[in-house]
Amino acid sequence: MYYVSSQIIRALVQFLIAQGIAPASLDALLATRARYLNESRYRFPIEDYEQLMRYAEKSLHCDHIGLKFGQSLKTQSWGLLGHIALVSDSLAKVLLHAQKLNTTVRNIGAITLRSDNSLSYLTWQPSIKIAHHMVDELFSSWLSFAKHCCYNTTELALEKVQLTRAEPNPTSLRAYKTVFNCPIEFSASHNCLCFKSSLLTSPLHSANKEIEYLLAAQASTLVSEQDEINQLKAFITAHLPQVPSIEQAACHLGFKKRSLQRYLRSQNCSYSQLIDELRKYHAKLMLQQKVTLLEITNRLGFCEQSAFQRAFKRWYGCPPKKFLALKAFKQQ
Repeated sequence: MYYVSSQIIRALVQFLIAQGIAPASLDALLATRARYLNESRYRFPIEDYEQLMRYAEKSLHCDHIGLKFGQSLKTQSWGLLGHIALVSDSLAKVLLHAQKLNTTVRNIGAITLRSDNSLSYLTWQPSIKIAHHMVDELFSSWLSFAKHCCYNTTELALEKVQLTRAEPNPTSLRAYKTVFNCPIEFSASHNCLCFKSSLLTSPLHSANKEIEYLLAAQASTLVSEQDEINQLKAFITAHLPQVPSIEQAACHLGFKKRSLQRYLRSQNCSYSQLIDELRKYHAKLMLQQKVTLLEITNRLGFCEQSAFQRAFKRWYGCPPKKFLALKAFKQQ
């Protein structure tokens, strides 16, 4: 399943609220997944991002809403990648980290950088067909980061921008020209920022090699948790209360059933264990949010409330109500 980090979705929701969209409307679009907005390791299906952007475009009559969101996006919304970017010593280092850690933010596309004599080309291509909003967000946020973090901003000029989207209406076209301030080719074969290669060595304000090293080591540990496991967890969660079969999960990841089973064994787990872990995690979260036991039972796909209560006692050593009481007692 293609996903976007909770940090990006949370930032998008906050941005759209600031634009005048009612919070209740956005919560309705996210449905039950809205409760995970503050869960830093949760991953939202790409469809949530697309749906929010479509709604915003229609409600605000703004075809370039992705550009505006990207300009507003704080580097910290990139999660660990953002923190590493802020202490890197050059744009080249930032882009190197971005290529390695892109999947900690979203797994929908790949970042590539190539140089040809004096010019460099930064491209991003989505793995599936999606609307133009995400590439608009990415390109405008990258440009905004460079302008805010480089010492010499006078050199930060793009040579050309290529976008696969069709040319927008005149109002949005002016917005694109203002943001990029260079020739723009619409309906291009790929999405690309072209700039002078010398920009890659531009020093950044808050470079700190020691912290960069520590954060990069932490990131490598995070990424070493196999991406297939993360995708599998996101796929299962997105389908709750219906629990997809292992055949459906294997098909989604491009595995055969036996290949997926072998892979999971190599990771010292099984498909049923993953489902159990996810139910355990979501049950505790919903209980703390004061969701009723019946509702939790239904949302997690248990056949009856007694089955959920038995599972909860197995997970946490006591029934749900006693768990809450003990937690409340410890907080006193």
